Amino acid sequence: MKNFLSPRLLDSFVERAVEALPSGIPPCSPDCESLGRAWKQLGLRPGDLVLLCLPNCKELLHQYFGVLMAGGVPALLPPLMHAARLREIATAMGAFAIGGLRLSTGELGAESYHSIGPLHVAILKPPPEPAGAPGEVVLMTSGTSGVASGCVFDFEAILLNGKRHVQAIGQGASDTVLVTLPMFFSFALSAQALSSLACGNRLIISGPPFSLGGYRKALEDYSITVSSLTPVGIRSVLQTDATVLAGLRVLSVGGDALEPDLVARLVELRKGKAVYLTYGLTQAGPRVSTLAAHAEPSSRYSSAGLAHEGTTVSLHPVGDGSGRKQLYVNSATVMKRPIGRVEGRTKNDLVAPQTIATGDSFDQDKDGYLYYLGRLSDFISRKGEKINLAAVRRLAAGIPHVVSAKTHIIKHGDGTEDYDLELRVDASANEPQEKSKMRGLLSGLLQRAEMPRAIHIEPANEMDGQRYK
Repeated sequence: MKNFLSPRLLDSFVERAVEALPSGIPPCSPDCESLGRAWKQLGLRPGDLVLLCLPNCKELLHQYFGVLMAGGVPALLPPLMHAARLREIATAMGAFAIGGLRLSTGELGAESYHSIGPLHVAILKPPPEPAGAPGEVVLMTSGTSGVASGCVFDFEAILLNGKRHVQAIGQGASDTVLVTLPMFFSFALSAQALSSLACGNRLIISGPPFSLGGYRKALEDYSITVSSLTPVGIRSVLQTDATVLAGLRVLSVGGDALEPDLVARLVELRKGKAVYLTYGLTQAGPRVSTLAAHAEPSSRYSSAGLAHEGTTVSLHPVGDGSGRKQLYVNSATVMKRPIGRVEGRTKNDLVAPQTIATGDSFDQDKDGYLYYLGRLSDFISRKGEKINLAAVRRLAAGIPHVVSAKTHIIKHGDGTEDYDLELRVDASANEPQEKSKMRGLLSGLLQRAEMPRAIHIEPANEMDGQRYK
């Protein structure tokens, strides 16, 4: 592969990118090298981790590449994350700095605050050793491994994964790609934004939040040829105006499984045009397999397709008597190591060199097609968001007066999942105002998408001294 850390190439890519919905954020520098020098002037050492909290915009890419140019290790986080959560992630991962458009001065435990153009920068107490090495990046996990964990990769490995993805869906240099998902999702960053860098095509940056009107306008205004949506977005469009999806040259779906009946609707709607279903996980870099649904019989609409070229998959018995088998993935794009606090899944996901145990149960037919059966670890998927219940319990149990926390999974008749949270509290917190205060503290620790369906607060008893796991 060519050297994608060439400043000229990175600057050219950012310059070609277009914001479908102008962010109003002026670019702070004409080149990534200048940004790199600015980071070094703030004391960034080779391999230091920088958490970037920016919305989808060209400046996000600029700052991401600027940290790389400085020899730092960038990681993307949501732009409006609570200060308590940011502080926890920074501590667990050994971050050098946090950058965002708006930072809560005094709430991050920073030693100093600075600015790099529109970016506010909180310089934290430097860890004894940098968290990574030059040329590495961190992809945050999407809830399957906890709220303060990520995966370390070489930047070139992420680009290789994106290259394999675009080959699987037939994306080329002449395409115009629309990114609507937040780029702090590994799917959007690797399979859409950075894959466009590797492919040399035009990138149009939009959303979130996703809206049908804005999506339709972007497709029309910029003559979009390739778009990727999650099942949540697909369902929303199909329920409102399915014709919006008819004109794209390539439509791909990722982030979660899509029901076979909806796959059939997409294939019929698009009348032979490409419909691709993709499977992956952050630990694998992140794309693993693809199904060309438009070219397959309806019996395979429930399949996650075939592994990408250069990726080897295998099934291994779980060993619990259920007959289930766990999917293992071997690839040059598998993470080098985890970083932060891993919860809800095993810490030894790397079971062999360049081999990840996915934590997902799969089946495979004689032709090599993969079929996703369910998750093995302690998390649920709700409206396309993965929620780590072990992390929720730990955060809730840390609230003052909470003796124990327990989650109850609710499985609905349509196959969707939700959960309730049960808190056992000491006698001093059993008043209505104290219960209200605890609910407020919990909303400050959890993202909105992670909040339980209901919170039940009850007095503790003699059996509640232990933490639920």
